[in-house]
Amino acid sequence: MRAQIANYTLSKNDAAQKEFRRKILRNIIVYLSLALYTVFLFFPFLIVIITSFTTRQELADATGFVWIPQGSLEGYRILFTNDPNAVNGIPSLLIGFFNTMWQAILPTVCGLAVSGLAAYAYAKYDFPGKNKFFAGNLLLMTIPLSAGMASYLFYAGIGWTMGTASVLPLIIPGLFGSAGTIFFIYPYIKALPDGVVEAAKIDGMGFFGIFFHIILPLAKPVFLAQFLFGFVGCYNNYSGALLYLMSQKQLWPLQLALQQITEFIGTRYTNAQCAAALISMLPLLILYAFVQKFFIEGITSGSVKG
Repeated sequence: MRAQIANYTLSKNDAAQKEFRRKILRNIIVYLSLALYTVFLFFPFLIVIITSFTTRQELADATGFVWIPQGSLEGYRILFTNDPNAVNGIPSLLIGFFNTMWQAILPTVCGLAVSGLAAYAYAKYDFPGKNKFFAGNLLLMTIPLSAGMASYLFYAGIGWTMGTASVLPLIIPGLFGSAGTIFFIYPYIKALPDGVVEAAKIDGMGFFGIFFHIILPLAKPVFLAQFLFGFVGCYNNYSGALLYLMSQKQLWPLQLALQQITEFIGTRYTNAQCAAALISMLPLLILYAFVQKFFIEGITSGSVKG
């Protein structure tokens, strides 16, 4: 009997050891695959960084890729000194960065607030025609309202394409939110406990007070995620800037300024082109580094349980 028990224990330990070894092997394969995939994703980015710090002479003399450059800032210097689009001596890249910030942040923040209020109303209030309005909101998501020429003709008809007013088509529409943002915020707010809202109403708090003091803090992840989506969309809106702001250098955003200066320097300075690409990516990388925790949580909208 004791021998049977000992054999059973030994076989059970062997099975546990085999399972442990299989688990270790699976983890090694998973982590190795993730590491290789990460290298694959970041390899082009690494090439851009290295090339941006390589001199033109090094690139001309090299028979292959220069992995260890001298560390020159020649590419960055060219961007800021050989600028045919400078305004009053100020490089267009600096002006473009400033313009991008206010042209992107203003409609993103205001539009997010409007979309959040609408999503809150749909999620926590009952009013006549609520379901029909929400269905109409979903229908708007299927309509390509950003068709370039149709929008341009409309804005031209109301005088928004002349002079400094040409920036209005890039800002005003975004101030009123978007159907897509409402759609993504709605399930997150819907999942918040109704008791919190009812308690606030009993305490005498109004619609806007409840939204800004209760809903907004509780739903911060989804709002930050949508802010990032909206900001990136405005930040990369090159076609809109090209269509409306081409004749207004003082209003050029960063993307348009970068395109114009890289087109001017052409293929003569590959290091400057890579430096321009790196400059355009840095603000978004910095922003994502600060909000990545909330961004990951926010894209899982509706996961909160009441």
